[in-house]
Amino acid sequence: MLEVYHYPLCPFSRKLRIVLKEKFIGFELFYEPYWERRKEFLRMNPSGNTPVILKDGKLIIAGNQPLFEYIEEIYGDNSLLGNTPEERLVIRRIVEWFDVKFYNEVTNYILNEKIIKTVSKSGAPNSQAIQAAKKNILYHLDYISFLRGDNRYIAGDKPTLADFTAAAQLSVLDFVGDVPWHHNQNTKDWYALVKSRPSFKPLLLDKIPNFHPPANYANPDF
Repeated sequence: MLEVYHYPLCPFSRKLRIVLKEKFIGFELFYEPYWERRKEFLRMNPSGNTPVILKDGKLIIAGNQPLFEYIEEIYGDNSLLGNTPEERLVIRRIVEWFDVKFYNEVTNYILNEKIIKTVSKSGAPNSQAIQAAKKNILYHLDYISFLRGDNRYIAGDKPTLADFTAAAQLSVLDFVGDVPWHHNQNTKDWYALVKSRPSFKPLLLDKIPNFHPPANYANPDF
């Protein structure tokens, strides 16, 4: 049984939970308020970022890209990275886009300003940062639609790590009602498809004290 240290609204933690469920890997969750920088947690991961996996009580698996590469290597059944070098190249490129570009231009602003500042009592939200994120998200929604085209998912006709990476980021924003789904119907349809998977359901049940997601957040047919 893997021990997973996570924060419920950390997009990388959310992606990990989806992937582990998709691969039918057993795990136990441990809530980690990473902004508190607990000494015990920093000993496991000096960067102080979630998620972190503890395997067999001793092997520490951390770092966003290394962590998911490790999972693919060790738990190779039901690959989420494709079957050919060309497929894996495309999927890894999309994963990097959402892990880095989308996160830095959208999720990080919303998460820090609307969630972390509130729970850590570290100041008032920066309205300019929030507005920048709301502006930036529009072309990312269009990019998802472009990637998907006429396919079922964004890297083909079956779900991959690309879908779960993008959907995990969007799910954080959806929790606080900051995704303008009316902007692109194709992207909304894709998200509804990913959202309806059994691996996604636990995310929709997450509870954060003092925060109440919109009514359509937990509805796969929103």
